[in-house]
Amino acid sequence: MKFGEAPIEEAAGAILAHKLYDDAGKLILNKGRLLAEADLPALRQLGLERVTVMQLSAADLHEDEAAERIGAAVAGANVRMRAPGVGRANLTAAERGVLHVDVPKLELVNNIYDGITIASLREYTLVDAGDMLALVKVVPFGVPAARVVDVERIAEAGAAILQVRPLFRQRVALIVSGTEATRARLLKSFHEPVRKRIEGWGSELLAPAFTQHNAEAIASAIRAHAAADMILVAGISAIIDREDVVPSALQLAGGSITVHGVPVDPGTLLMLGYLGDVPVVGAPGCIKSPKTNVIDWILPRLLSGERLTRANLVSMGHGGLLQDIAERPMPRSKTD
Repeated sequence: MKFGEAPIEEAAGAILAHKLYDDAGKLILNKGRLLAEADLPALRQLGLERVTVMQLSAADLHEDEAAERIGAAVAGANVRMRAPGVGRANLTAAERGVLHVDVPKLELVNNIYDGITIASLREYTLVDAGDMLALVKVVPFGVPAARVVDVERIAEAGAAILQVRPLFRQRVALIVSGTEATRARLLKSFHEPVRKRIEGWGSELLAPAFTQHNAEAIASAIRAHAAADMILVAGISAIIDREDVVPSALQLAGGSITVHGVPVDPGTLLMLGYLGDVPVVGAPGCIKSPKTNVIDWILPRLLSGERLTRANLVSMGHGGLLQDIAERPMPRSKTD
C-alpha cells in the first residue's frame, strides 16, 4: 500500500482519500472512490495538479473485502454478519441469549494491525435477536492480505470469538423461608418480581414454596425440588456466612457451595451452589428490585446452560458496581 499525493495523471486506479468539493461547496467526488480515467478531467477542472490517494498492491485487500472476511471469521454460533461497505461488517444476534466473547483472542486480533479493529459489547451481555453485538471496521482503504489471514488463523483456533448461547426454557423453583407470621408478606414481596424476571427470560417459575427459616426445613424443600432445572432460595434474612442457614441447608441436602459473596453491588451477598447439576441460588434481597443487579448477571447465564465456577463470579468485580437501589436498608447515599 502507498498513501500520499500523486500527480493527476497517475491517479487512475488509486483510491481517493478525501472528499473533493467545487468552489460552490458542491461535492464532486467522494472519498473512497476508485478513480477512473473518466474522473481525471473533473480533478483538473478543480485546478488540482496532485491528489491524495491510496494505491493498493496485489498483496493488499480492499477495505470492504477485508471487513467481510474478518466478520465471517469472528462470527460464531447464532451470530449474523452483514458487510454494508465502507470497510465495516456488522455482527448481530440471530436469537436471544447470552453473548460470549473470547476476550484474549479478540485482543490478539485488535493487536494485529493498526487498521483492523473490532468493537464488541461487553462479555455476557444478554442480547435480543437483531441486537448489534460487534462492529468490524477496517480503518484505511485497504490492508495487507496477510494480516487478514492472520485474523482468520486466530479465529479458527478453538472456540469462536463471538457467539450467542440461547436461553433454554427451564423450570425454576422458588423457596421462600421465614416465620409463619411473615409468610404472606414474604411470599408477596418475592413472588411477583421473581416471576416477572423468570418469565421475561422465557422460563417457567413454579408455584413458590414457603418453609421455616432453618437449615433442616430448607434442606427438605431443596430436596423436594431436585427435579427443577434451577432452585432459588430467598429468605427473611440475608446470607452472612458460608455457615449460615441457607448454605448449611444446601450442604445438608447433599449439595455443594460454589461461592458465597460476589463482587457485584447490589447483590454482594448472593450464594451459588449446586445440587448435582441443578444450580441453587441463595438470592439476595435485591432480587425484589426491578433495577439491574447481580441476579440479572448470573441467572441468564445459568438459563443458557452454563455451569458457573467461582472464577466466573470473581471476574464480575470489574464493572460490578451497579446503580444503587434506594430500597436497601443502607443505600450508598445514606453512608457517604
